[in-house]
Amino acid sequence: MNRRAQPGAPRPLEPARVELWCAFLADLDAEGLWERYPALLTGAERARQQRFRFAEDRRRDLAARALARTVLSRYAPVAPQAWVFEADAHGRPRIAAPRTAAPLEFNIAHSGDLVVVGVAPGNPLGVDAEHLARATDTTRLERYFSPLEIEQLRALPAHARRLRFFELWTLKESYLKARGVGLRLPLHSLAFEFPASGAVRLSLAAGIADSASRWALAQFRLRDAYVLAVCAERVGPQPLQLLVHEAVPFGSQRRLAPRLIRAAGIEAAPPRGRLESGR
Repeated sequence: MNRRAQPGAPRPLEPARVELWCAFLADLDAEGLWERYPALLTGAERARQQRFRFAEDRRRDLAARALARTVLSRYAPVAPQAWVFEADAHGRPRIAAPRTAAPLEFNIAHSGDLVVVGVAPGNPLGVDAEHLARATDTTRLERYFSPLEIEQLRALPAHARRLRFFELWTLKESYLKARGVGLRLPLHSLAFEFPASGAVRLSLAAGIADSASRWALAQFRLRDAYVLAVCAERVGPQPLQLLVHEAVPFGSQRRLAPRLIRAAGIEAAPPRGRLESGR
């Protein structure tokens, strides 16, 4: 991180915009602000953390909740500790109070050293991230993918199949999170394909109560070690604008200029001033 965050008045999130805020645990360590984060949490949130078996999971959960609270306060005049969350039917947190002048939708993802909070102006949103070094079984493809996706994967050499596995999985997970259905929707009932360089297409099986054209999609790499996917509901004929930031809660922040691997209905927002590559 190279820029100290400056306090300022909250700004409403612009329509047709999705913003991602990314925090790396190593950056939080470097800035030494961990002791400020527990005070942001409710008693129930602190009790939940204590149920994690491993210290690293407790740290990741604390970072995610601190990031979510401080990020939301960038868009509404609400103190970070004043947000009240509730869990939906699948355990995903959502805002219960207070009511804000402009509605906010948020979603959290984490993997390895990375925590991500995505924010949209009221329209459904799903975000997923995967560390490319994470151990996973890329042979039992029927558990995760549609026949079309399995065909794509098996056509690739082994070294390329692993990356494609994570690319397909993050897109699939981002869609499921945006729909708010979790794994209740059969994984083989939705498929992603890449018909051309930089393009992505979602297909839904007959009987799925949804339209693929409803959703905008984007995917990019971060620090080369992570692949991220975003799925957000379209709000008009124009592409959604995607902004990506790295931030430490109460600490430094910087805007990134991610090079999208592929997208449909989303484009990187025009740069303002000097930005840093997300690769």
